[in-house]
Amino acid sequence: MPLHRVTGNNLDIQEKYNLKAYYSDKFDVEQTSNLSLFLYTHALAILAKNANGSVIGCHLYTFDEKGEIPEIVERDLFINADNTAGKLFVYNNHFCLVPSVLFDPSVKSTFLKFSSRVDEEKQEVFYEGVDSNNLQVVGAIDKEVLLVFDRGLPDLDITHASSLILSYLLSDKNNMLGQELYVFAEDGHVFLAGFGGSELKIFNRFPVRGEQDFLKYTFAVLHQLGFDRMHCRITCLGNLEGIGVDPGSLNIYFKYLLHEVPKLNQTYSPGAEGFKESKLLEAYWTV
Repeated sequence: MPLHRVTGNNLDIQEKYNLKAYYSDKFDVEQTSNLSLFLYTHALAILAKNANGSVIGCHLYTFDEKGEIPEIVERDLFINADNTAGKLFVYNNHFCLVPSVLFDPSVKSTFLKFSSRVDEEKQEVFYEGVDSNNLQVVGAIDKEVLLVFDRGLPDLDITHASSLILSYLLSDKNNMLGQELYVFAEDGHVFLAGFGGSELKIFNRFPVRGEQDFLKYTFAVLHQLGFDRMHCRITCLGNLEGIGVDPGSLNIYFKYLLHEVPKLNQTYSPGAEGFKESKLLEAYWTV
């Protein structure tokens, strides 16, 4: 049920940042145990969870510039509640995957610099293990942005959004086909993951703002993997319309293309499940 408790001083921030709010029927901010925050290029989602891990409320903001983030953080109901614990998932191109047997956390920035330009004076580098800690996801965020969140949530963990997507995919890796491609749509970008059987072959993020971009990167990945577009199963998740793609128009290019709702391990207190309307993976899956 969106937008039914944003009142008083929050009305102006609701309008300025196109805030969409969802709350449980018996919402009480004091029941908040921890927060999950998702920082996109031009959006911020904040999920408030109770002690049982169920979502009791969600705020979804959109903004034009990262300079607007401090105002959102300073005024958000969840962040400014008594709770100070949270986990921030960062969506950007500053990430890489490293097998744990090769990974040395003392030189984490060196691994990241193979795939991304990183300025250690201006960016904070972090990492997290996935797939039973067999794989390390290394990421980075601007320190000035991280400081904004740290002020509001002193007990803050940080990870790259890739860890969420990979946990979703790798939980089902034993059921993958010989040629399998997954596409996750989010805020002007897609993550593309290719599997050959149970083995992850490729994983990357690309800017997509229309069908031509979508086809360009999808065909490039298929070519790199040596997959046949008439035999590869391609599964799309997320809001394709939000990146300018009509799912129905893609069927002429691929024989086995699916547009699915993600499987669910996220739980909601009754009334808060309206956040699933966003079609974002984090509305269905949590780690």
